[in-house]
Amino acid sequence: MTDTITHPAAESSAPHPSRNERFQFTTAVRQQRPARILLDGPPGAGTTYTALALATSIGKRVAVIDTQRGRVSAYADTFPFDACPPLSYYSPETLVTALAHCADQRYDTVVVSTASPFWSGAGGVREQADRASKRASSGSTWSGWREVRPIEQNMLDALLGYPGHVVATVRDKLDYVAEVDESGRVHRRIVGLAPVAREGMEYDFDLVATMDHTHTLVVVKAPTDDLSGAVETKPGARFAARITDWLSQGEAFEPPFDLAAEALQADLTFEELGDLMHRVRLRQAEGHPLLLPNGVGITLGAHITKRGNELRRD
Repeated sequence: MTDTITHPAAESSAPHPSRNERFQFTTAVRQQRPARILLDGPPGAGTTYTALALATSIGKRVAVIDTQRGRVSAYADTFPFDACPPLSYYSPETLVTALAHCADQRYDTVVVSTASPFWSGAGGVREQADRASKRASSGSTWSGWREVRPIEQNMLDALLGYPGHVVATVRDKLDYVAEVDESGRVHRRIVGLAPVAREGMEYDFDLVATMDHTHTLVVVKAPTDDLSGAVETKPGARFAARITDWLSQGEAFEPPFDLAAEALQADLTFEELGDLMHRVRLRQAEGHPLLLPNGVGITLGAHITKRGNELRRD
C-alpha cells in the first residue's frame, strides 16, 4: 500500500477547453481603458475647475453635462469645452440620454458637473423611490427602492459604459466646525462628509479623490502606486499627465461604435440579436449609451434585450 495519489490532471498542464465560450480562460493582457474619475468636495473646493482641468488635458474634445444652472460657463475662457443647456430635471433617464448624445457626437471626454442631482435632485433617484413607495400597496420604502434600483443601475451602467473618458463630480454632505485662530477669534469652516451619491459608487471608478476648501486634492483610490495617496494643490495638466501615462499602457481601446450601429439595424432577427448580445458582453459594452432615432438614450444592452423581448412576444 502506498500514500502516493495519482492525479490524472498532472498528465497535461494545458487547460481543458470550457463548454461555454464565455468562460474560455486565456492569459491576461493589459488593455487600455478610458479614465473613470470621481471628485467630491464641499462648496468652494474647486471640483468643477479641477474636473475641467483634468478633462481638457486627457481628451481633445470635451462635453460638459451641466446641472449647476449654467455655472460651468464661468470657465469658458479658461478651458475649451462644449456644454449642453443646463438641466433642471435630473431623472436617471435624462443622464442616459445626455450621455448617448455625447457618444453619438464622439466626444473624447465627458464631464458631469455635478452628478449629485441625479440622486437627490428633482426627478432624481430618491424622488422616484419616494413616489414608487407611495404607489405601492404596502407603502413601504423597500418597495419603492425595489422598483427604482434597476433604473439607478442602468444610469450608472451608462456613465461607466461611456466610450471615452468620464470625469464626474459629486457634492458632499456638509458640516460646520469652529476653529480658533492665533488671536482667539472663532471662525466657522465648512467641511465635507459623505458624497451625495449612490452608496458605494466609489468602487466603480478607477480614480477617486476628495478636495477641500484649500483646493487640495487627495487621492483616496487609484489604479497605481504612483497615484495612490497622491496630494496635489490646484491639480492641473501635470497631475493629468500622470493619469494619462497609466491610461496609455496596454493594447489600444476600441470603442464599440460598430456594435452600436449594428444594434440600430431594423431587420435583425431574434437569433441575430442573441449573437450581437454575446459579442457585446465579450467587449463589456452593455452599458454603452446608445442614441435612438427618436433622440432618446438607452444603454446598448437594454436596447438589445428590449428588441429581443418584443420579437419573442410576436
